Amino acid sequence: MRGAVREQVPLGPFMHLRIGGPADWLLEPYAEEDAAAAVRACRDFDLPLRVLGGGSNVVVADAGVRGAVLHLGNLNRIVRDGNRITAGAGVTLPSLLRATKEVGLAGLEKLTGIPAMVGGAVAMNAGTRDGETFEHLLSLTVVDEDGRIAVWGKDRFRPIYRDGGLGRAVVLQATFELVPDDPKAIFERFSASLKKRNASQPVSQRSVGCVFRNPAGAAAGQLIEVAGCKTLRIGGIEVSGLHANYFVNEGQGSAADFVALMVEVKKRVHDRFGIELEPEVKFWGF
Repeated sequence: MRGAVREQVPLGPFMHLRIGGPADWLLEPYAEEDAAAAVRACRDFDLPLRVLGGGSNVVVADAGVRGAVLHLGNLNRIVRDGNRITAGAGVTLPSLLRATKEVGLAGLEKLTGIPAMVGGAVAMNAGTRDGETFEHLLSLTVVDEDGRIAVWGKDRFRPIYRDGGLGRAVVLQATFELVPDDPKAIFERFSASLKKRNASQPVSQRSVGCVFRNPAGAAAGQLIEVAGCKTLRIGGIEVSGLHANYFVNEGQGSAADFVALMVEVKKRVHDRFGIELEPEVKFWGF
């Protein structure tokens, strides 16, 4: 595999929450073929493999994670072909949105404010109240379970709420079918969406987005707030005063603090409403 292979690399700096211990191995391939080779090598050596995107929906244990972590930040090319945009797994969503706006292609503004990379956004079908990643997705290039590079069309897509339904496949690049529009109009929608999101969510703070899934017929954030958990704090992790379904790291928080706060919030919501909140965030190494 061409690329960087490093031992005992702290994952905190890669995480939006800025907490988490080391990975046994961090793999940073240069190109798609190198990513496929890394996946095959881990399979051949029976080494557990996790794929890291922007780290915006993951909490890593303070003790770190065993096995290998594959980081695809080097796969960061954006290519236009008419109304289609192909973005590598390592392209950040803000970069993709800027690129589509500049060439007058609309449709992805609904993803404004999500601090993810394209690969992670596809894997978790990231979205907002306005829409989800898969809505304009035309095809995916992936490393399949056999370690081969394959192109998947819409007939292979099985997305559900916050889950792209990809199984063990690793996203290498995604192609979106977009709609021509005036760049100024796209920018206005982009700005309005960002302004709305900044007013209701702690976008600029260290968090992992929504901590809990919305239960049927209710909003998790509202349940948490009514249960009296807003600004509740354990160690360096606090329930946001802006949106109660966001936990923010005030500077010195730990993964243990985060989990302890989740347990307390779940208990209070259950005691008040009889509802068992389920996590939306992913956990590594626990």
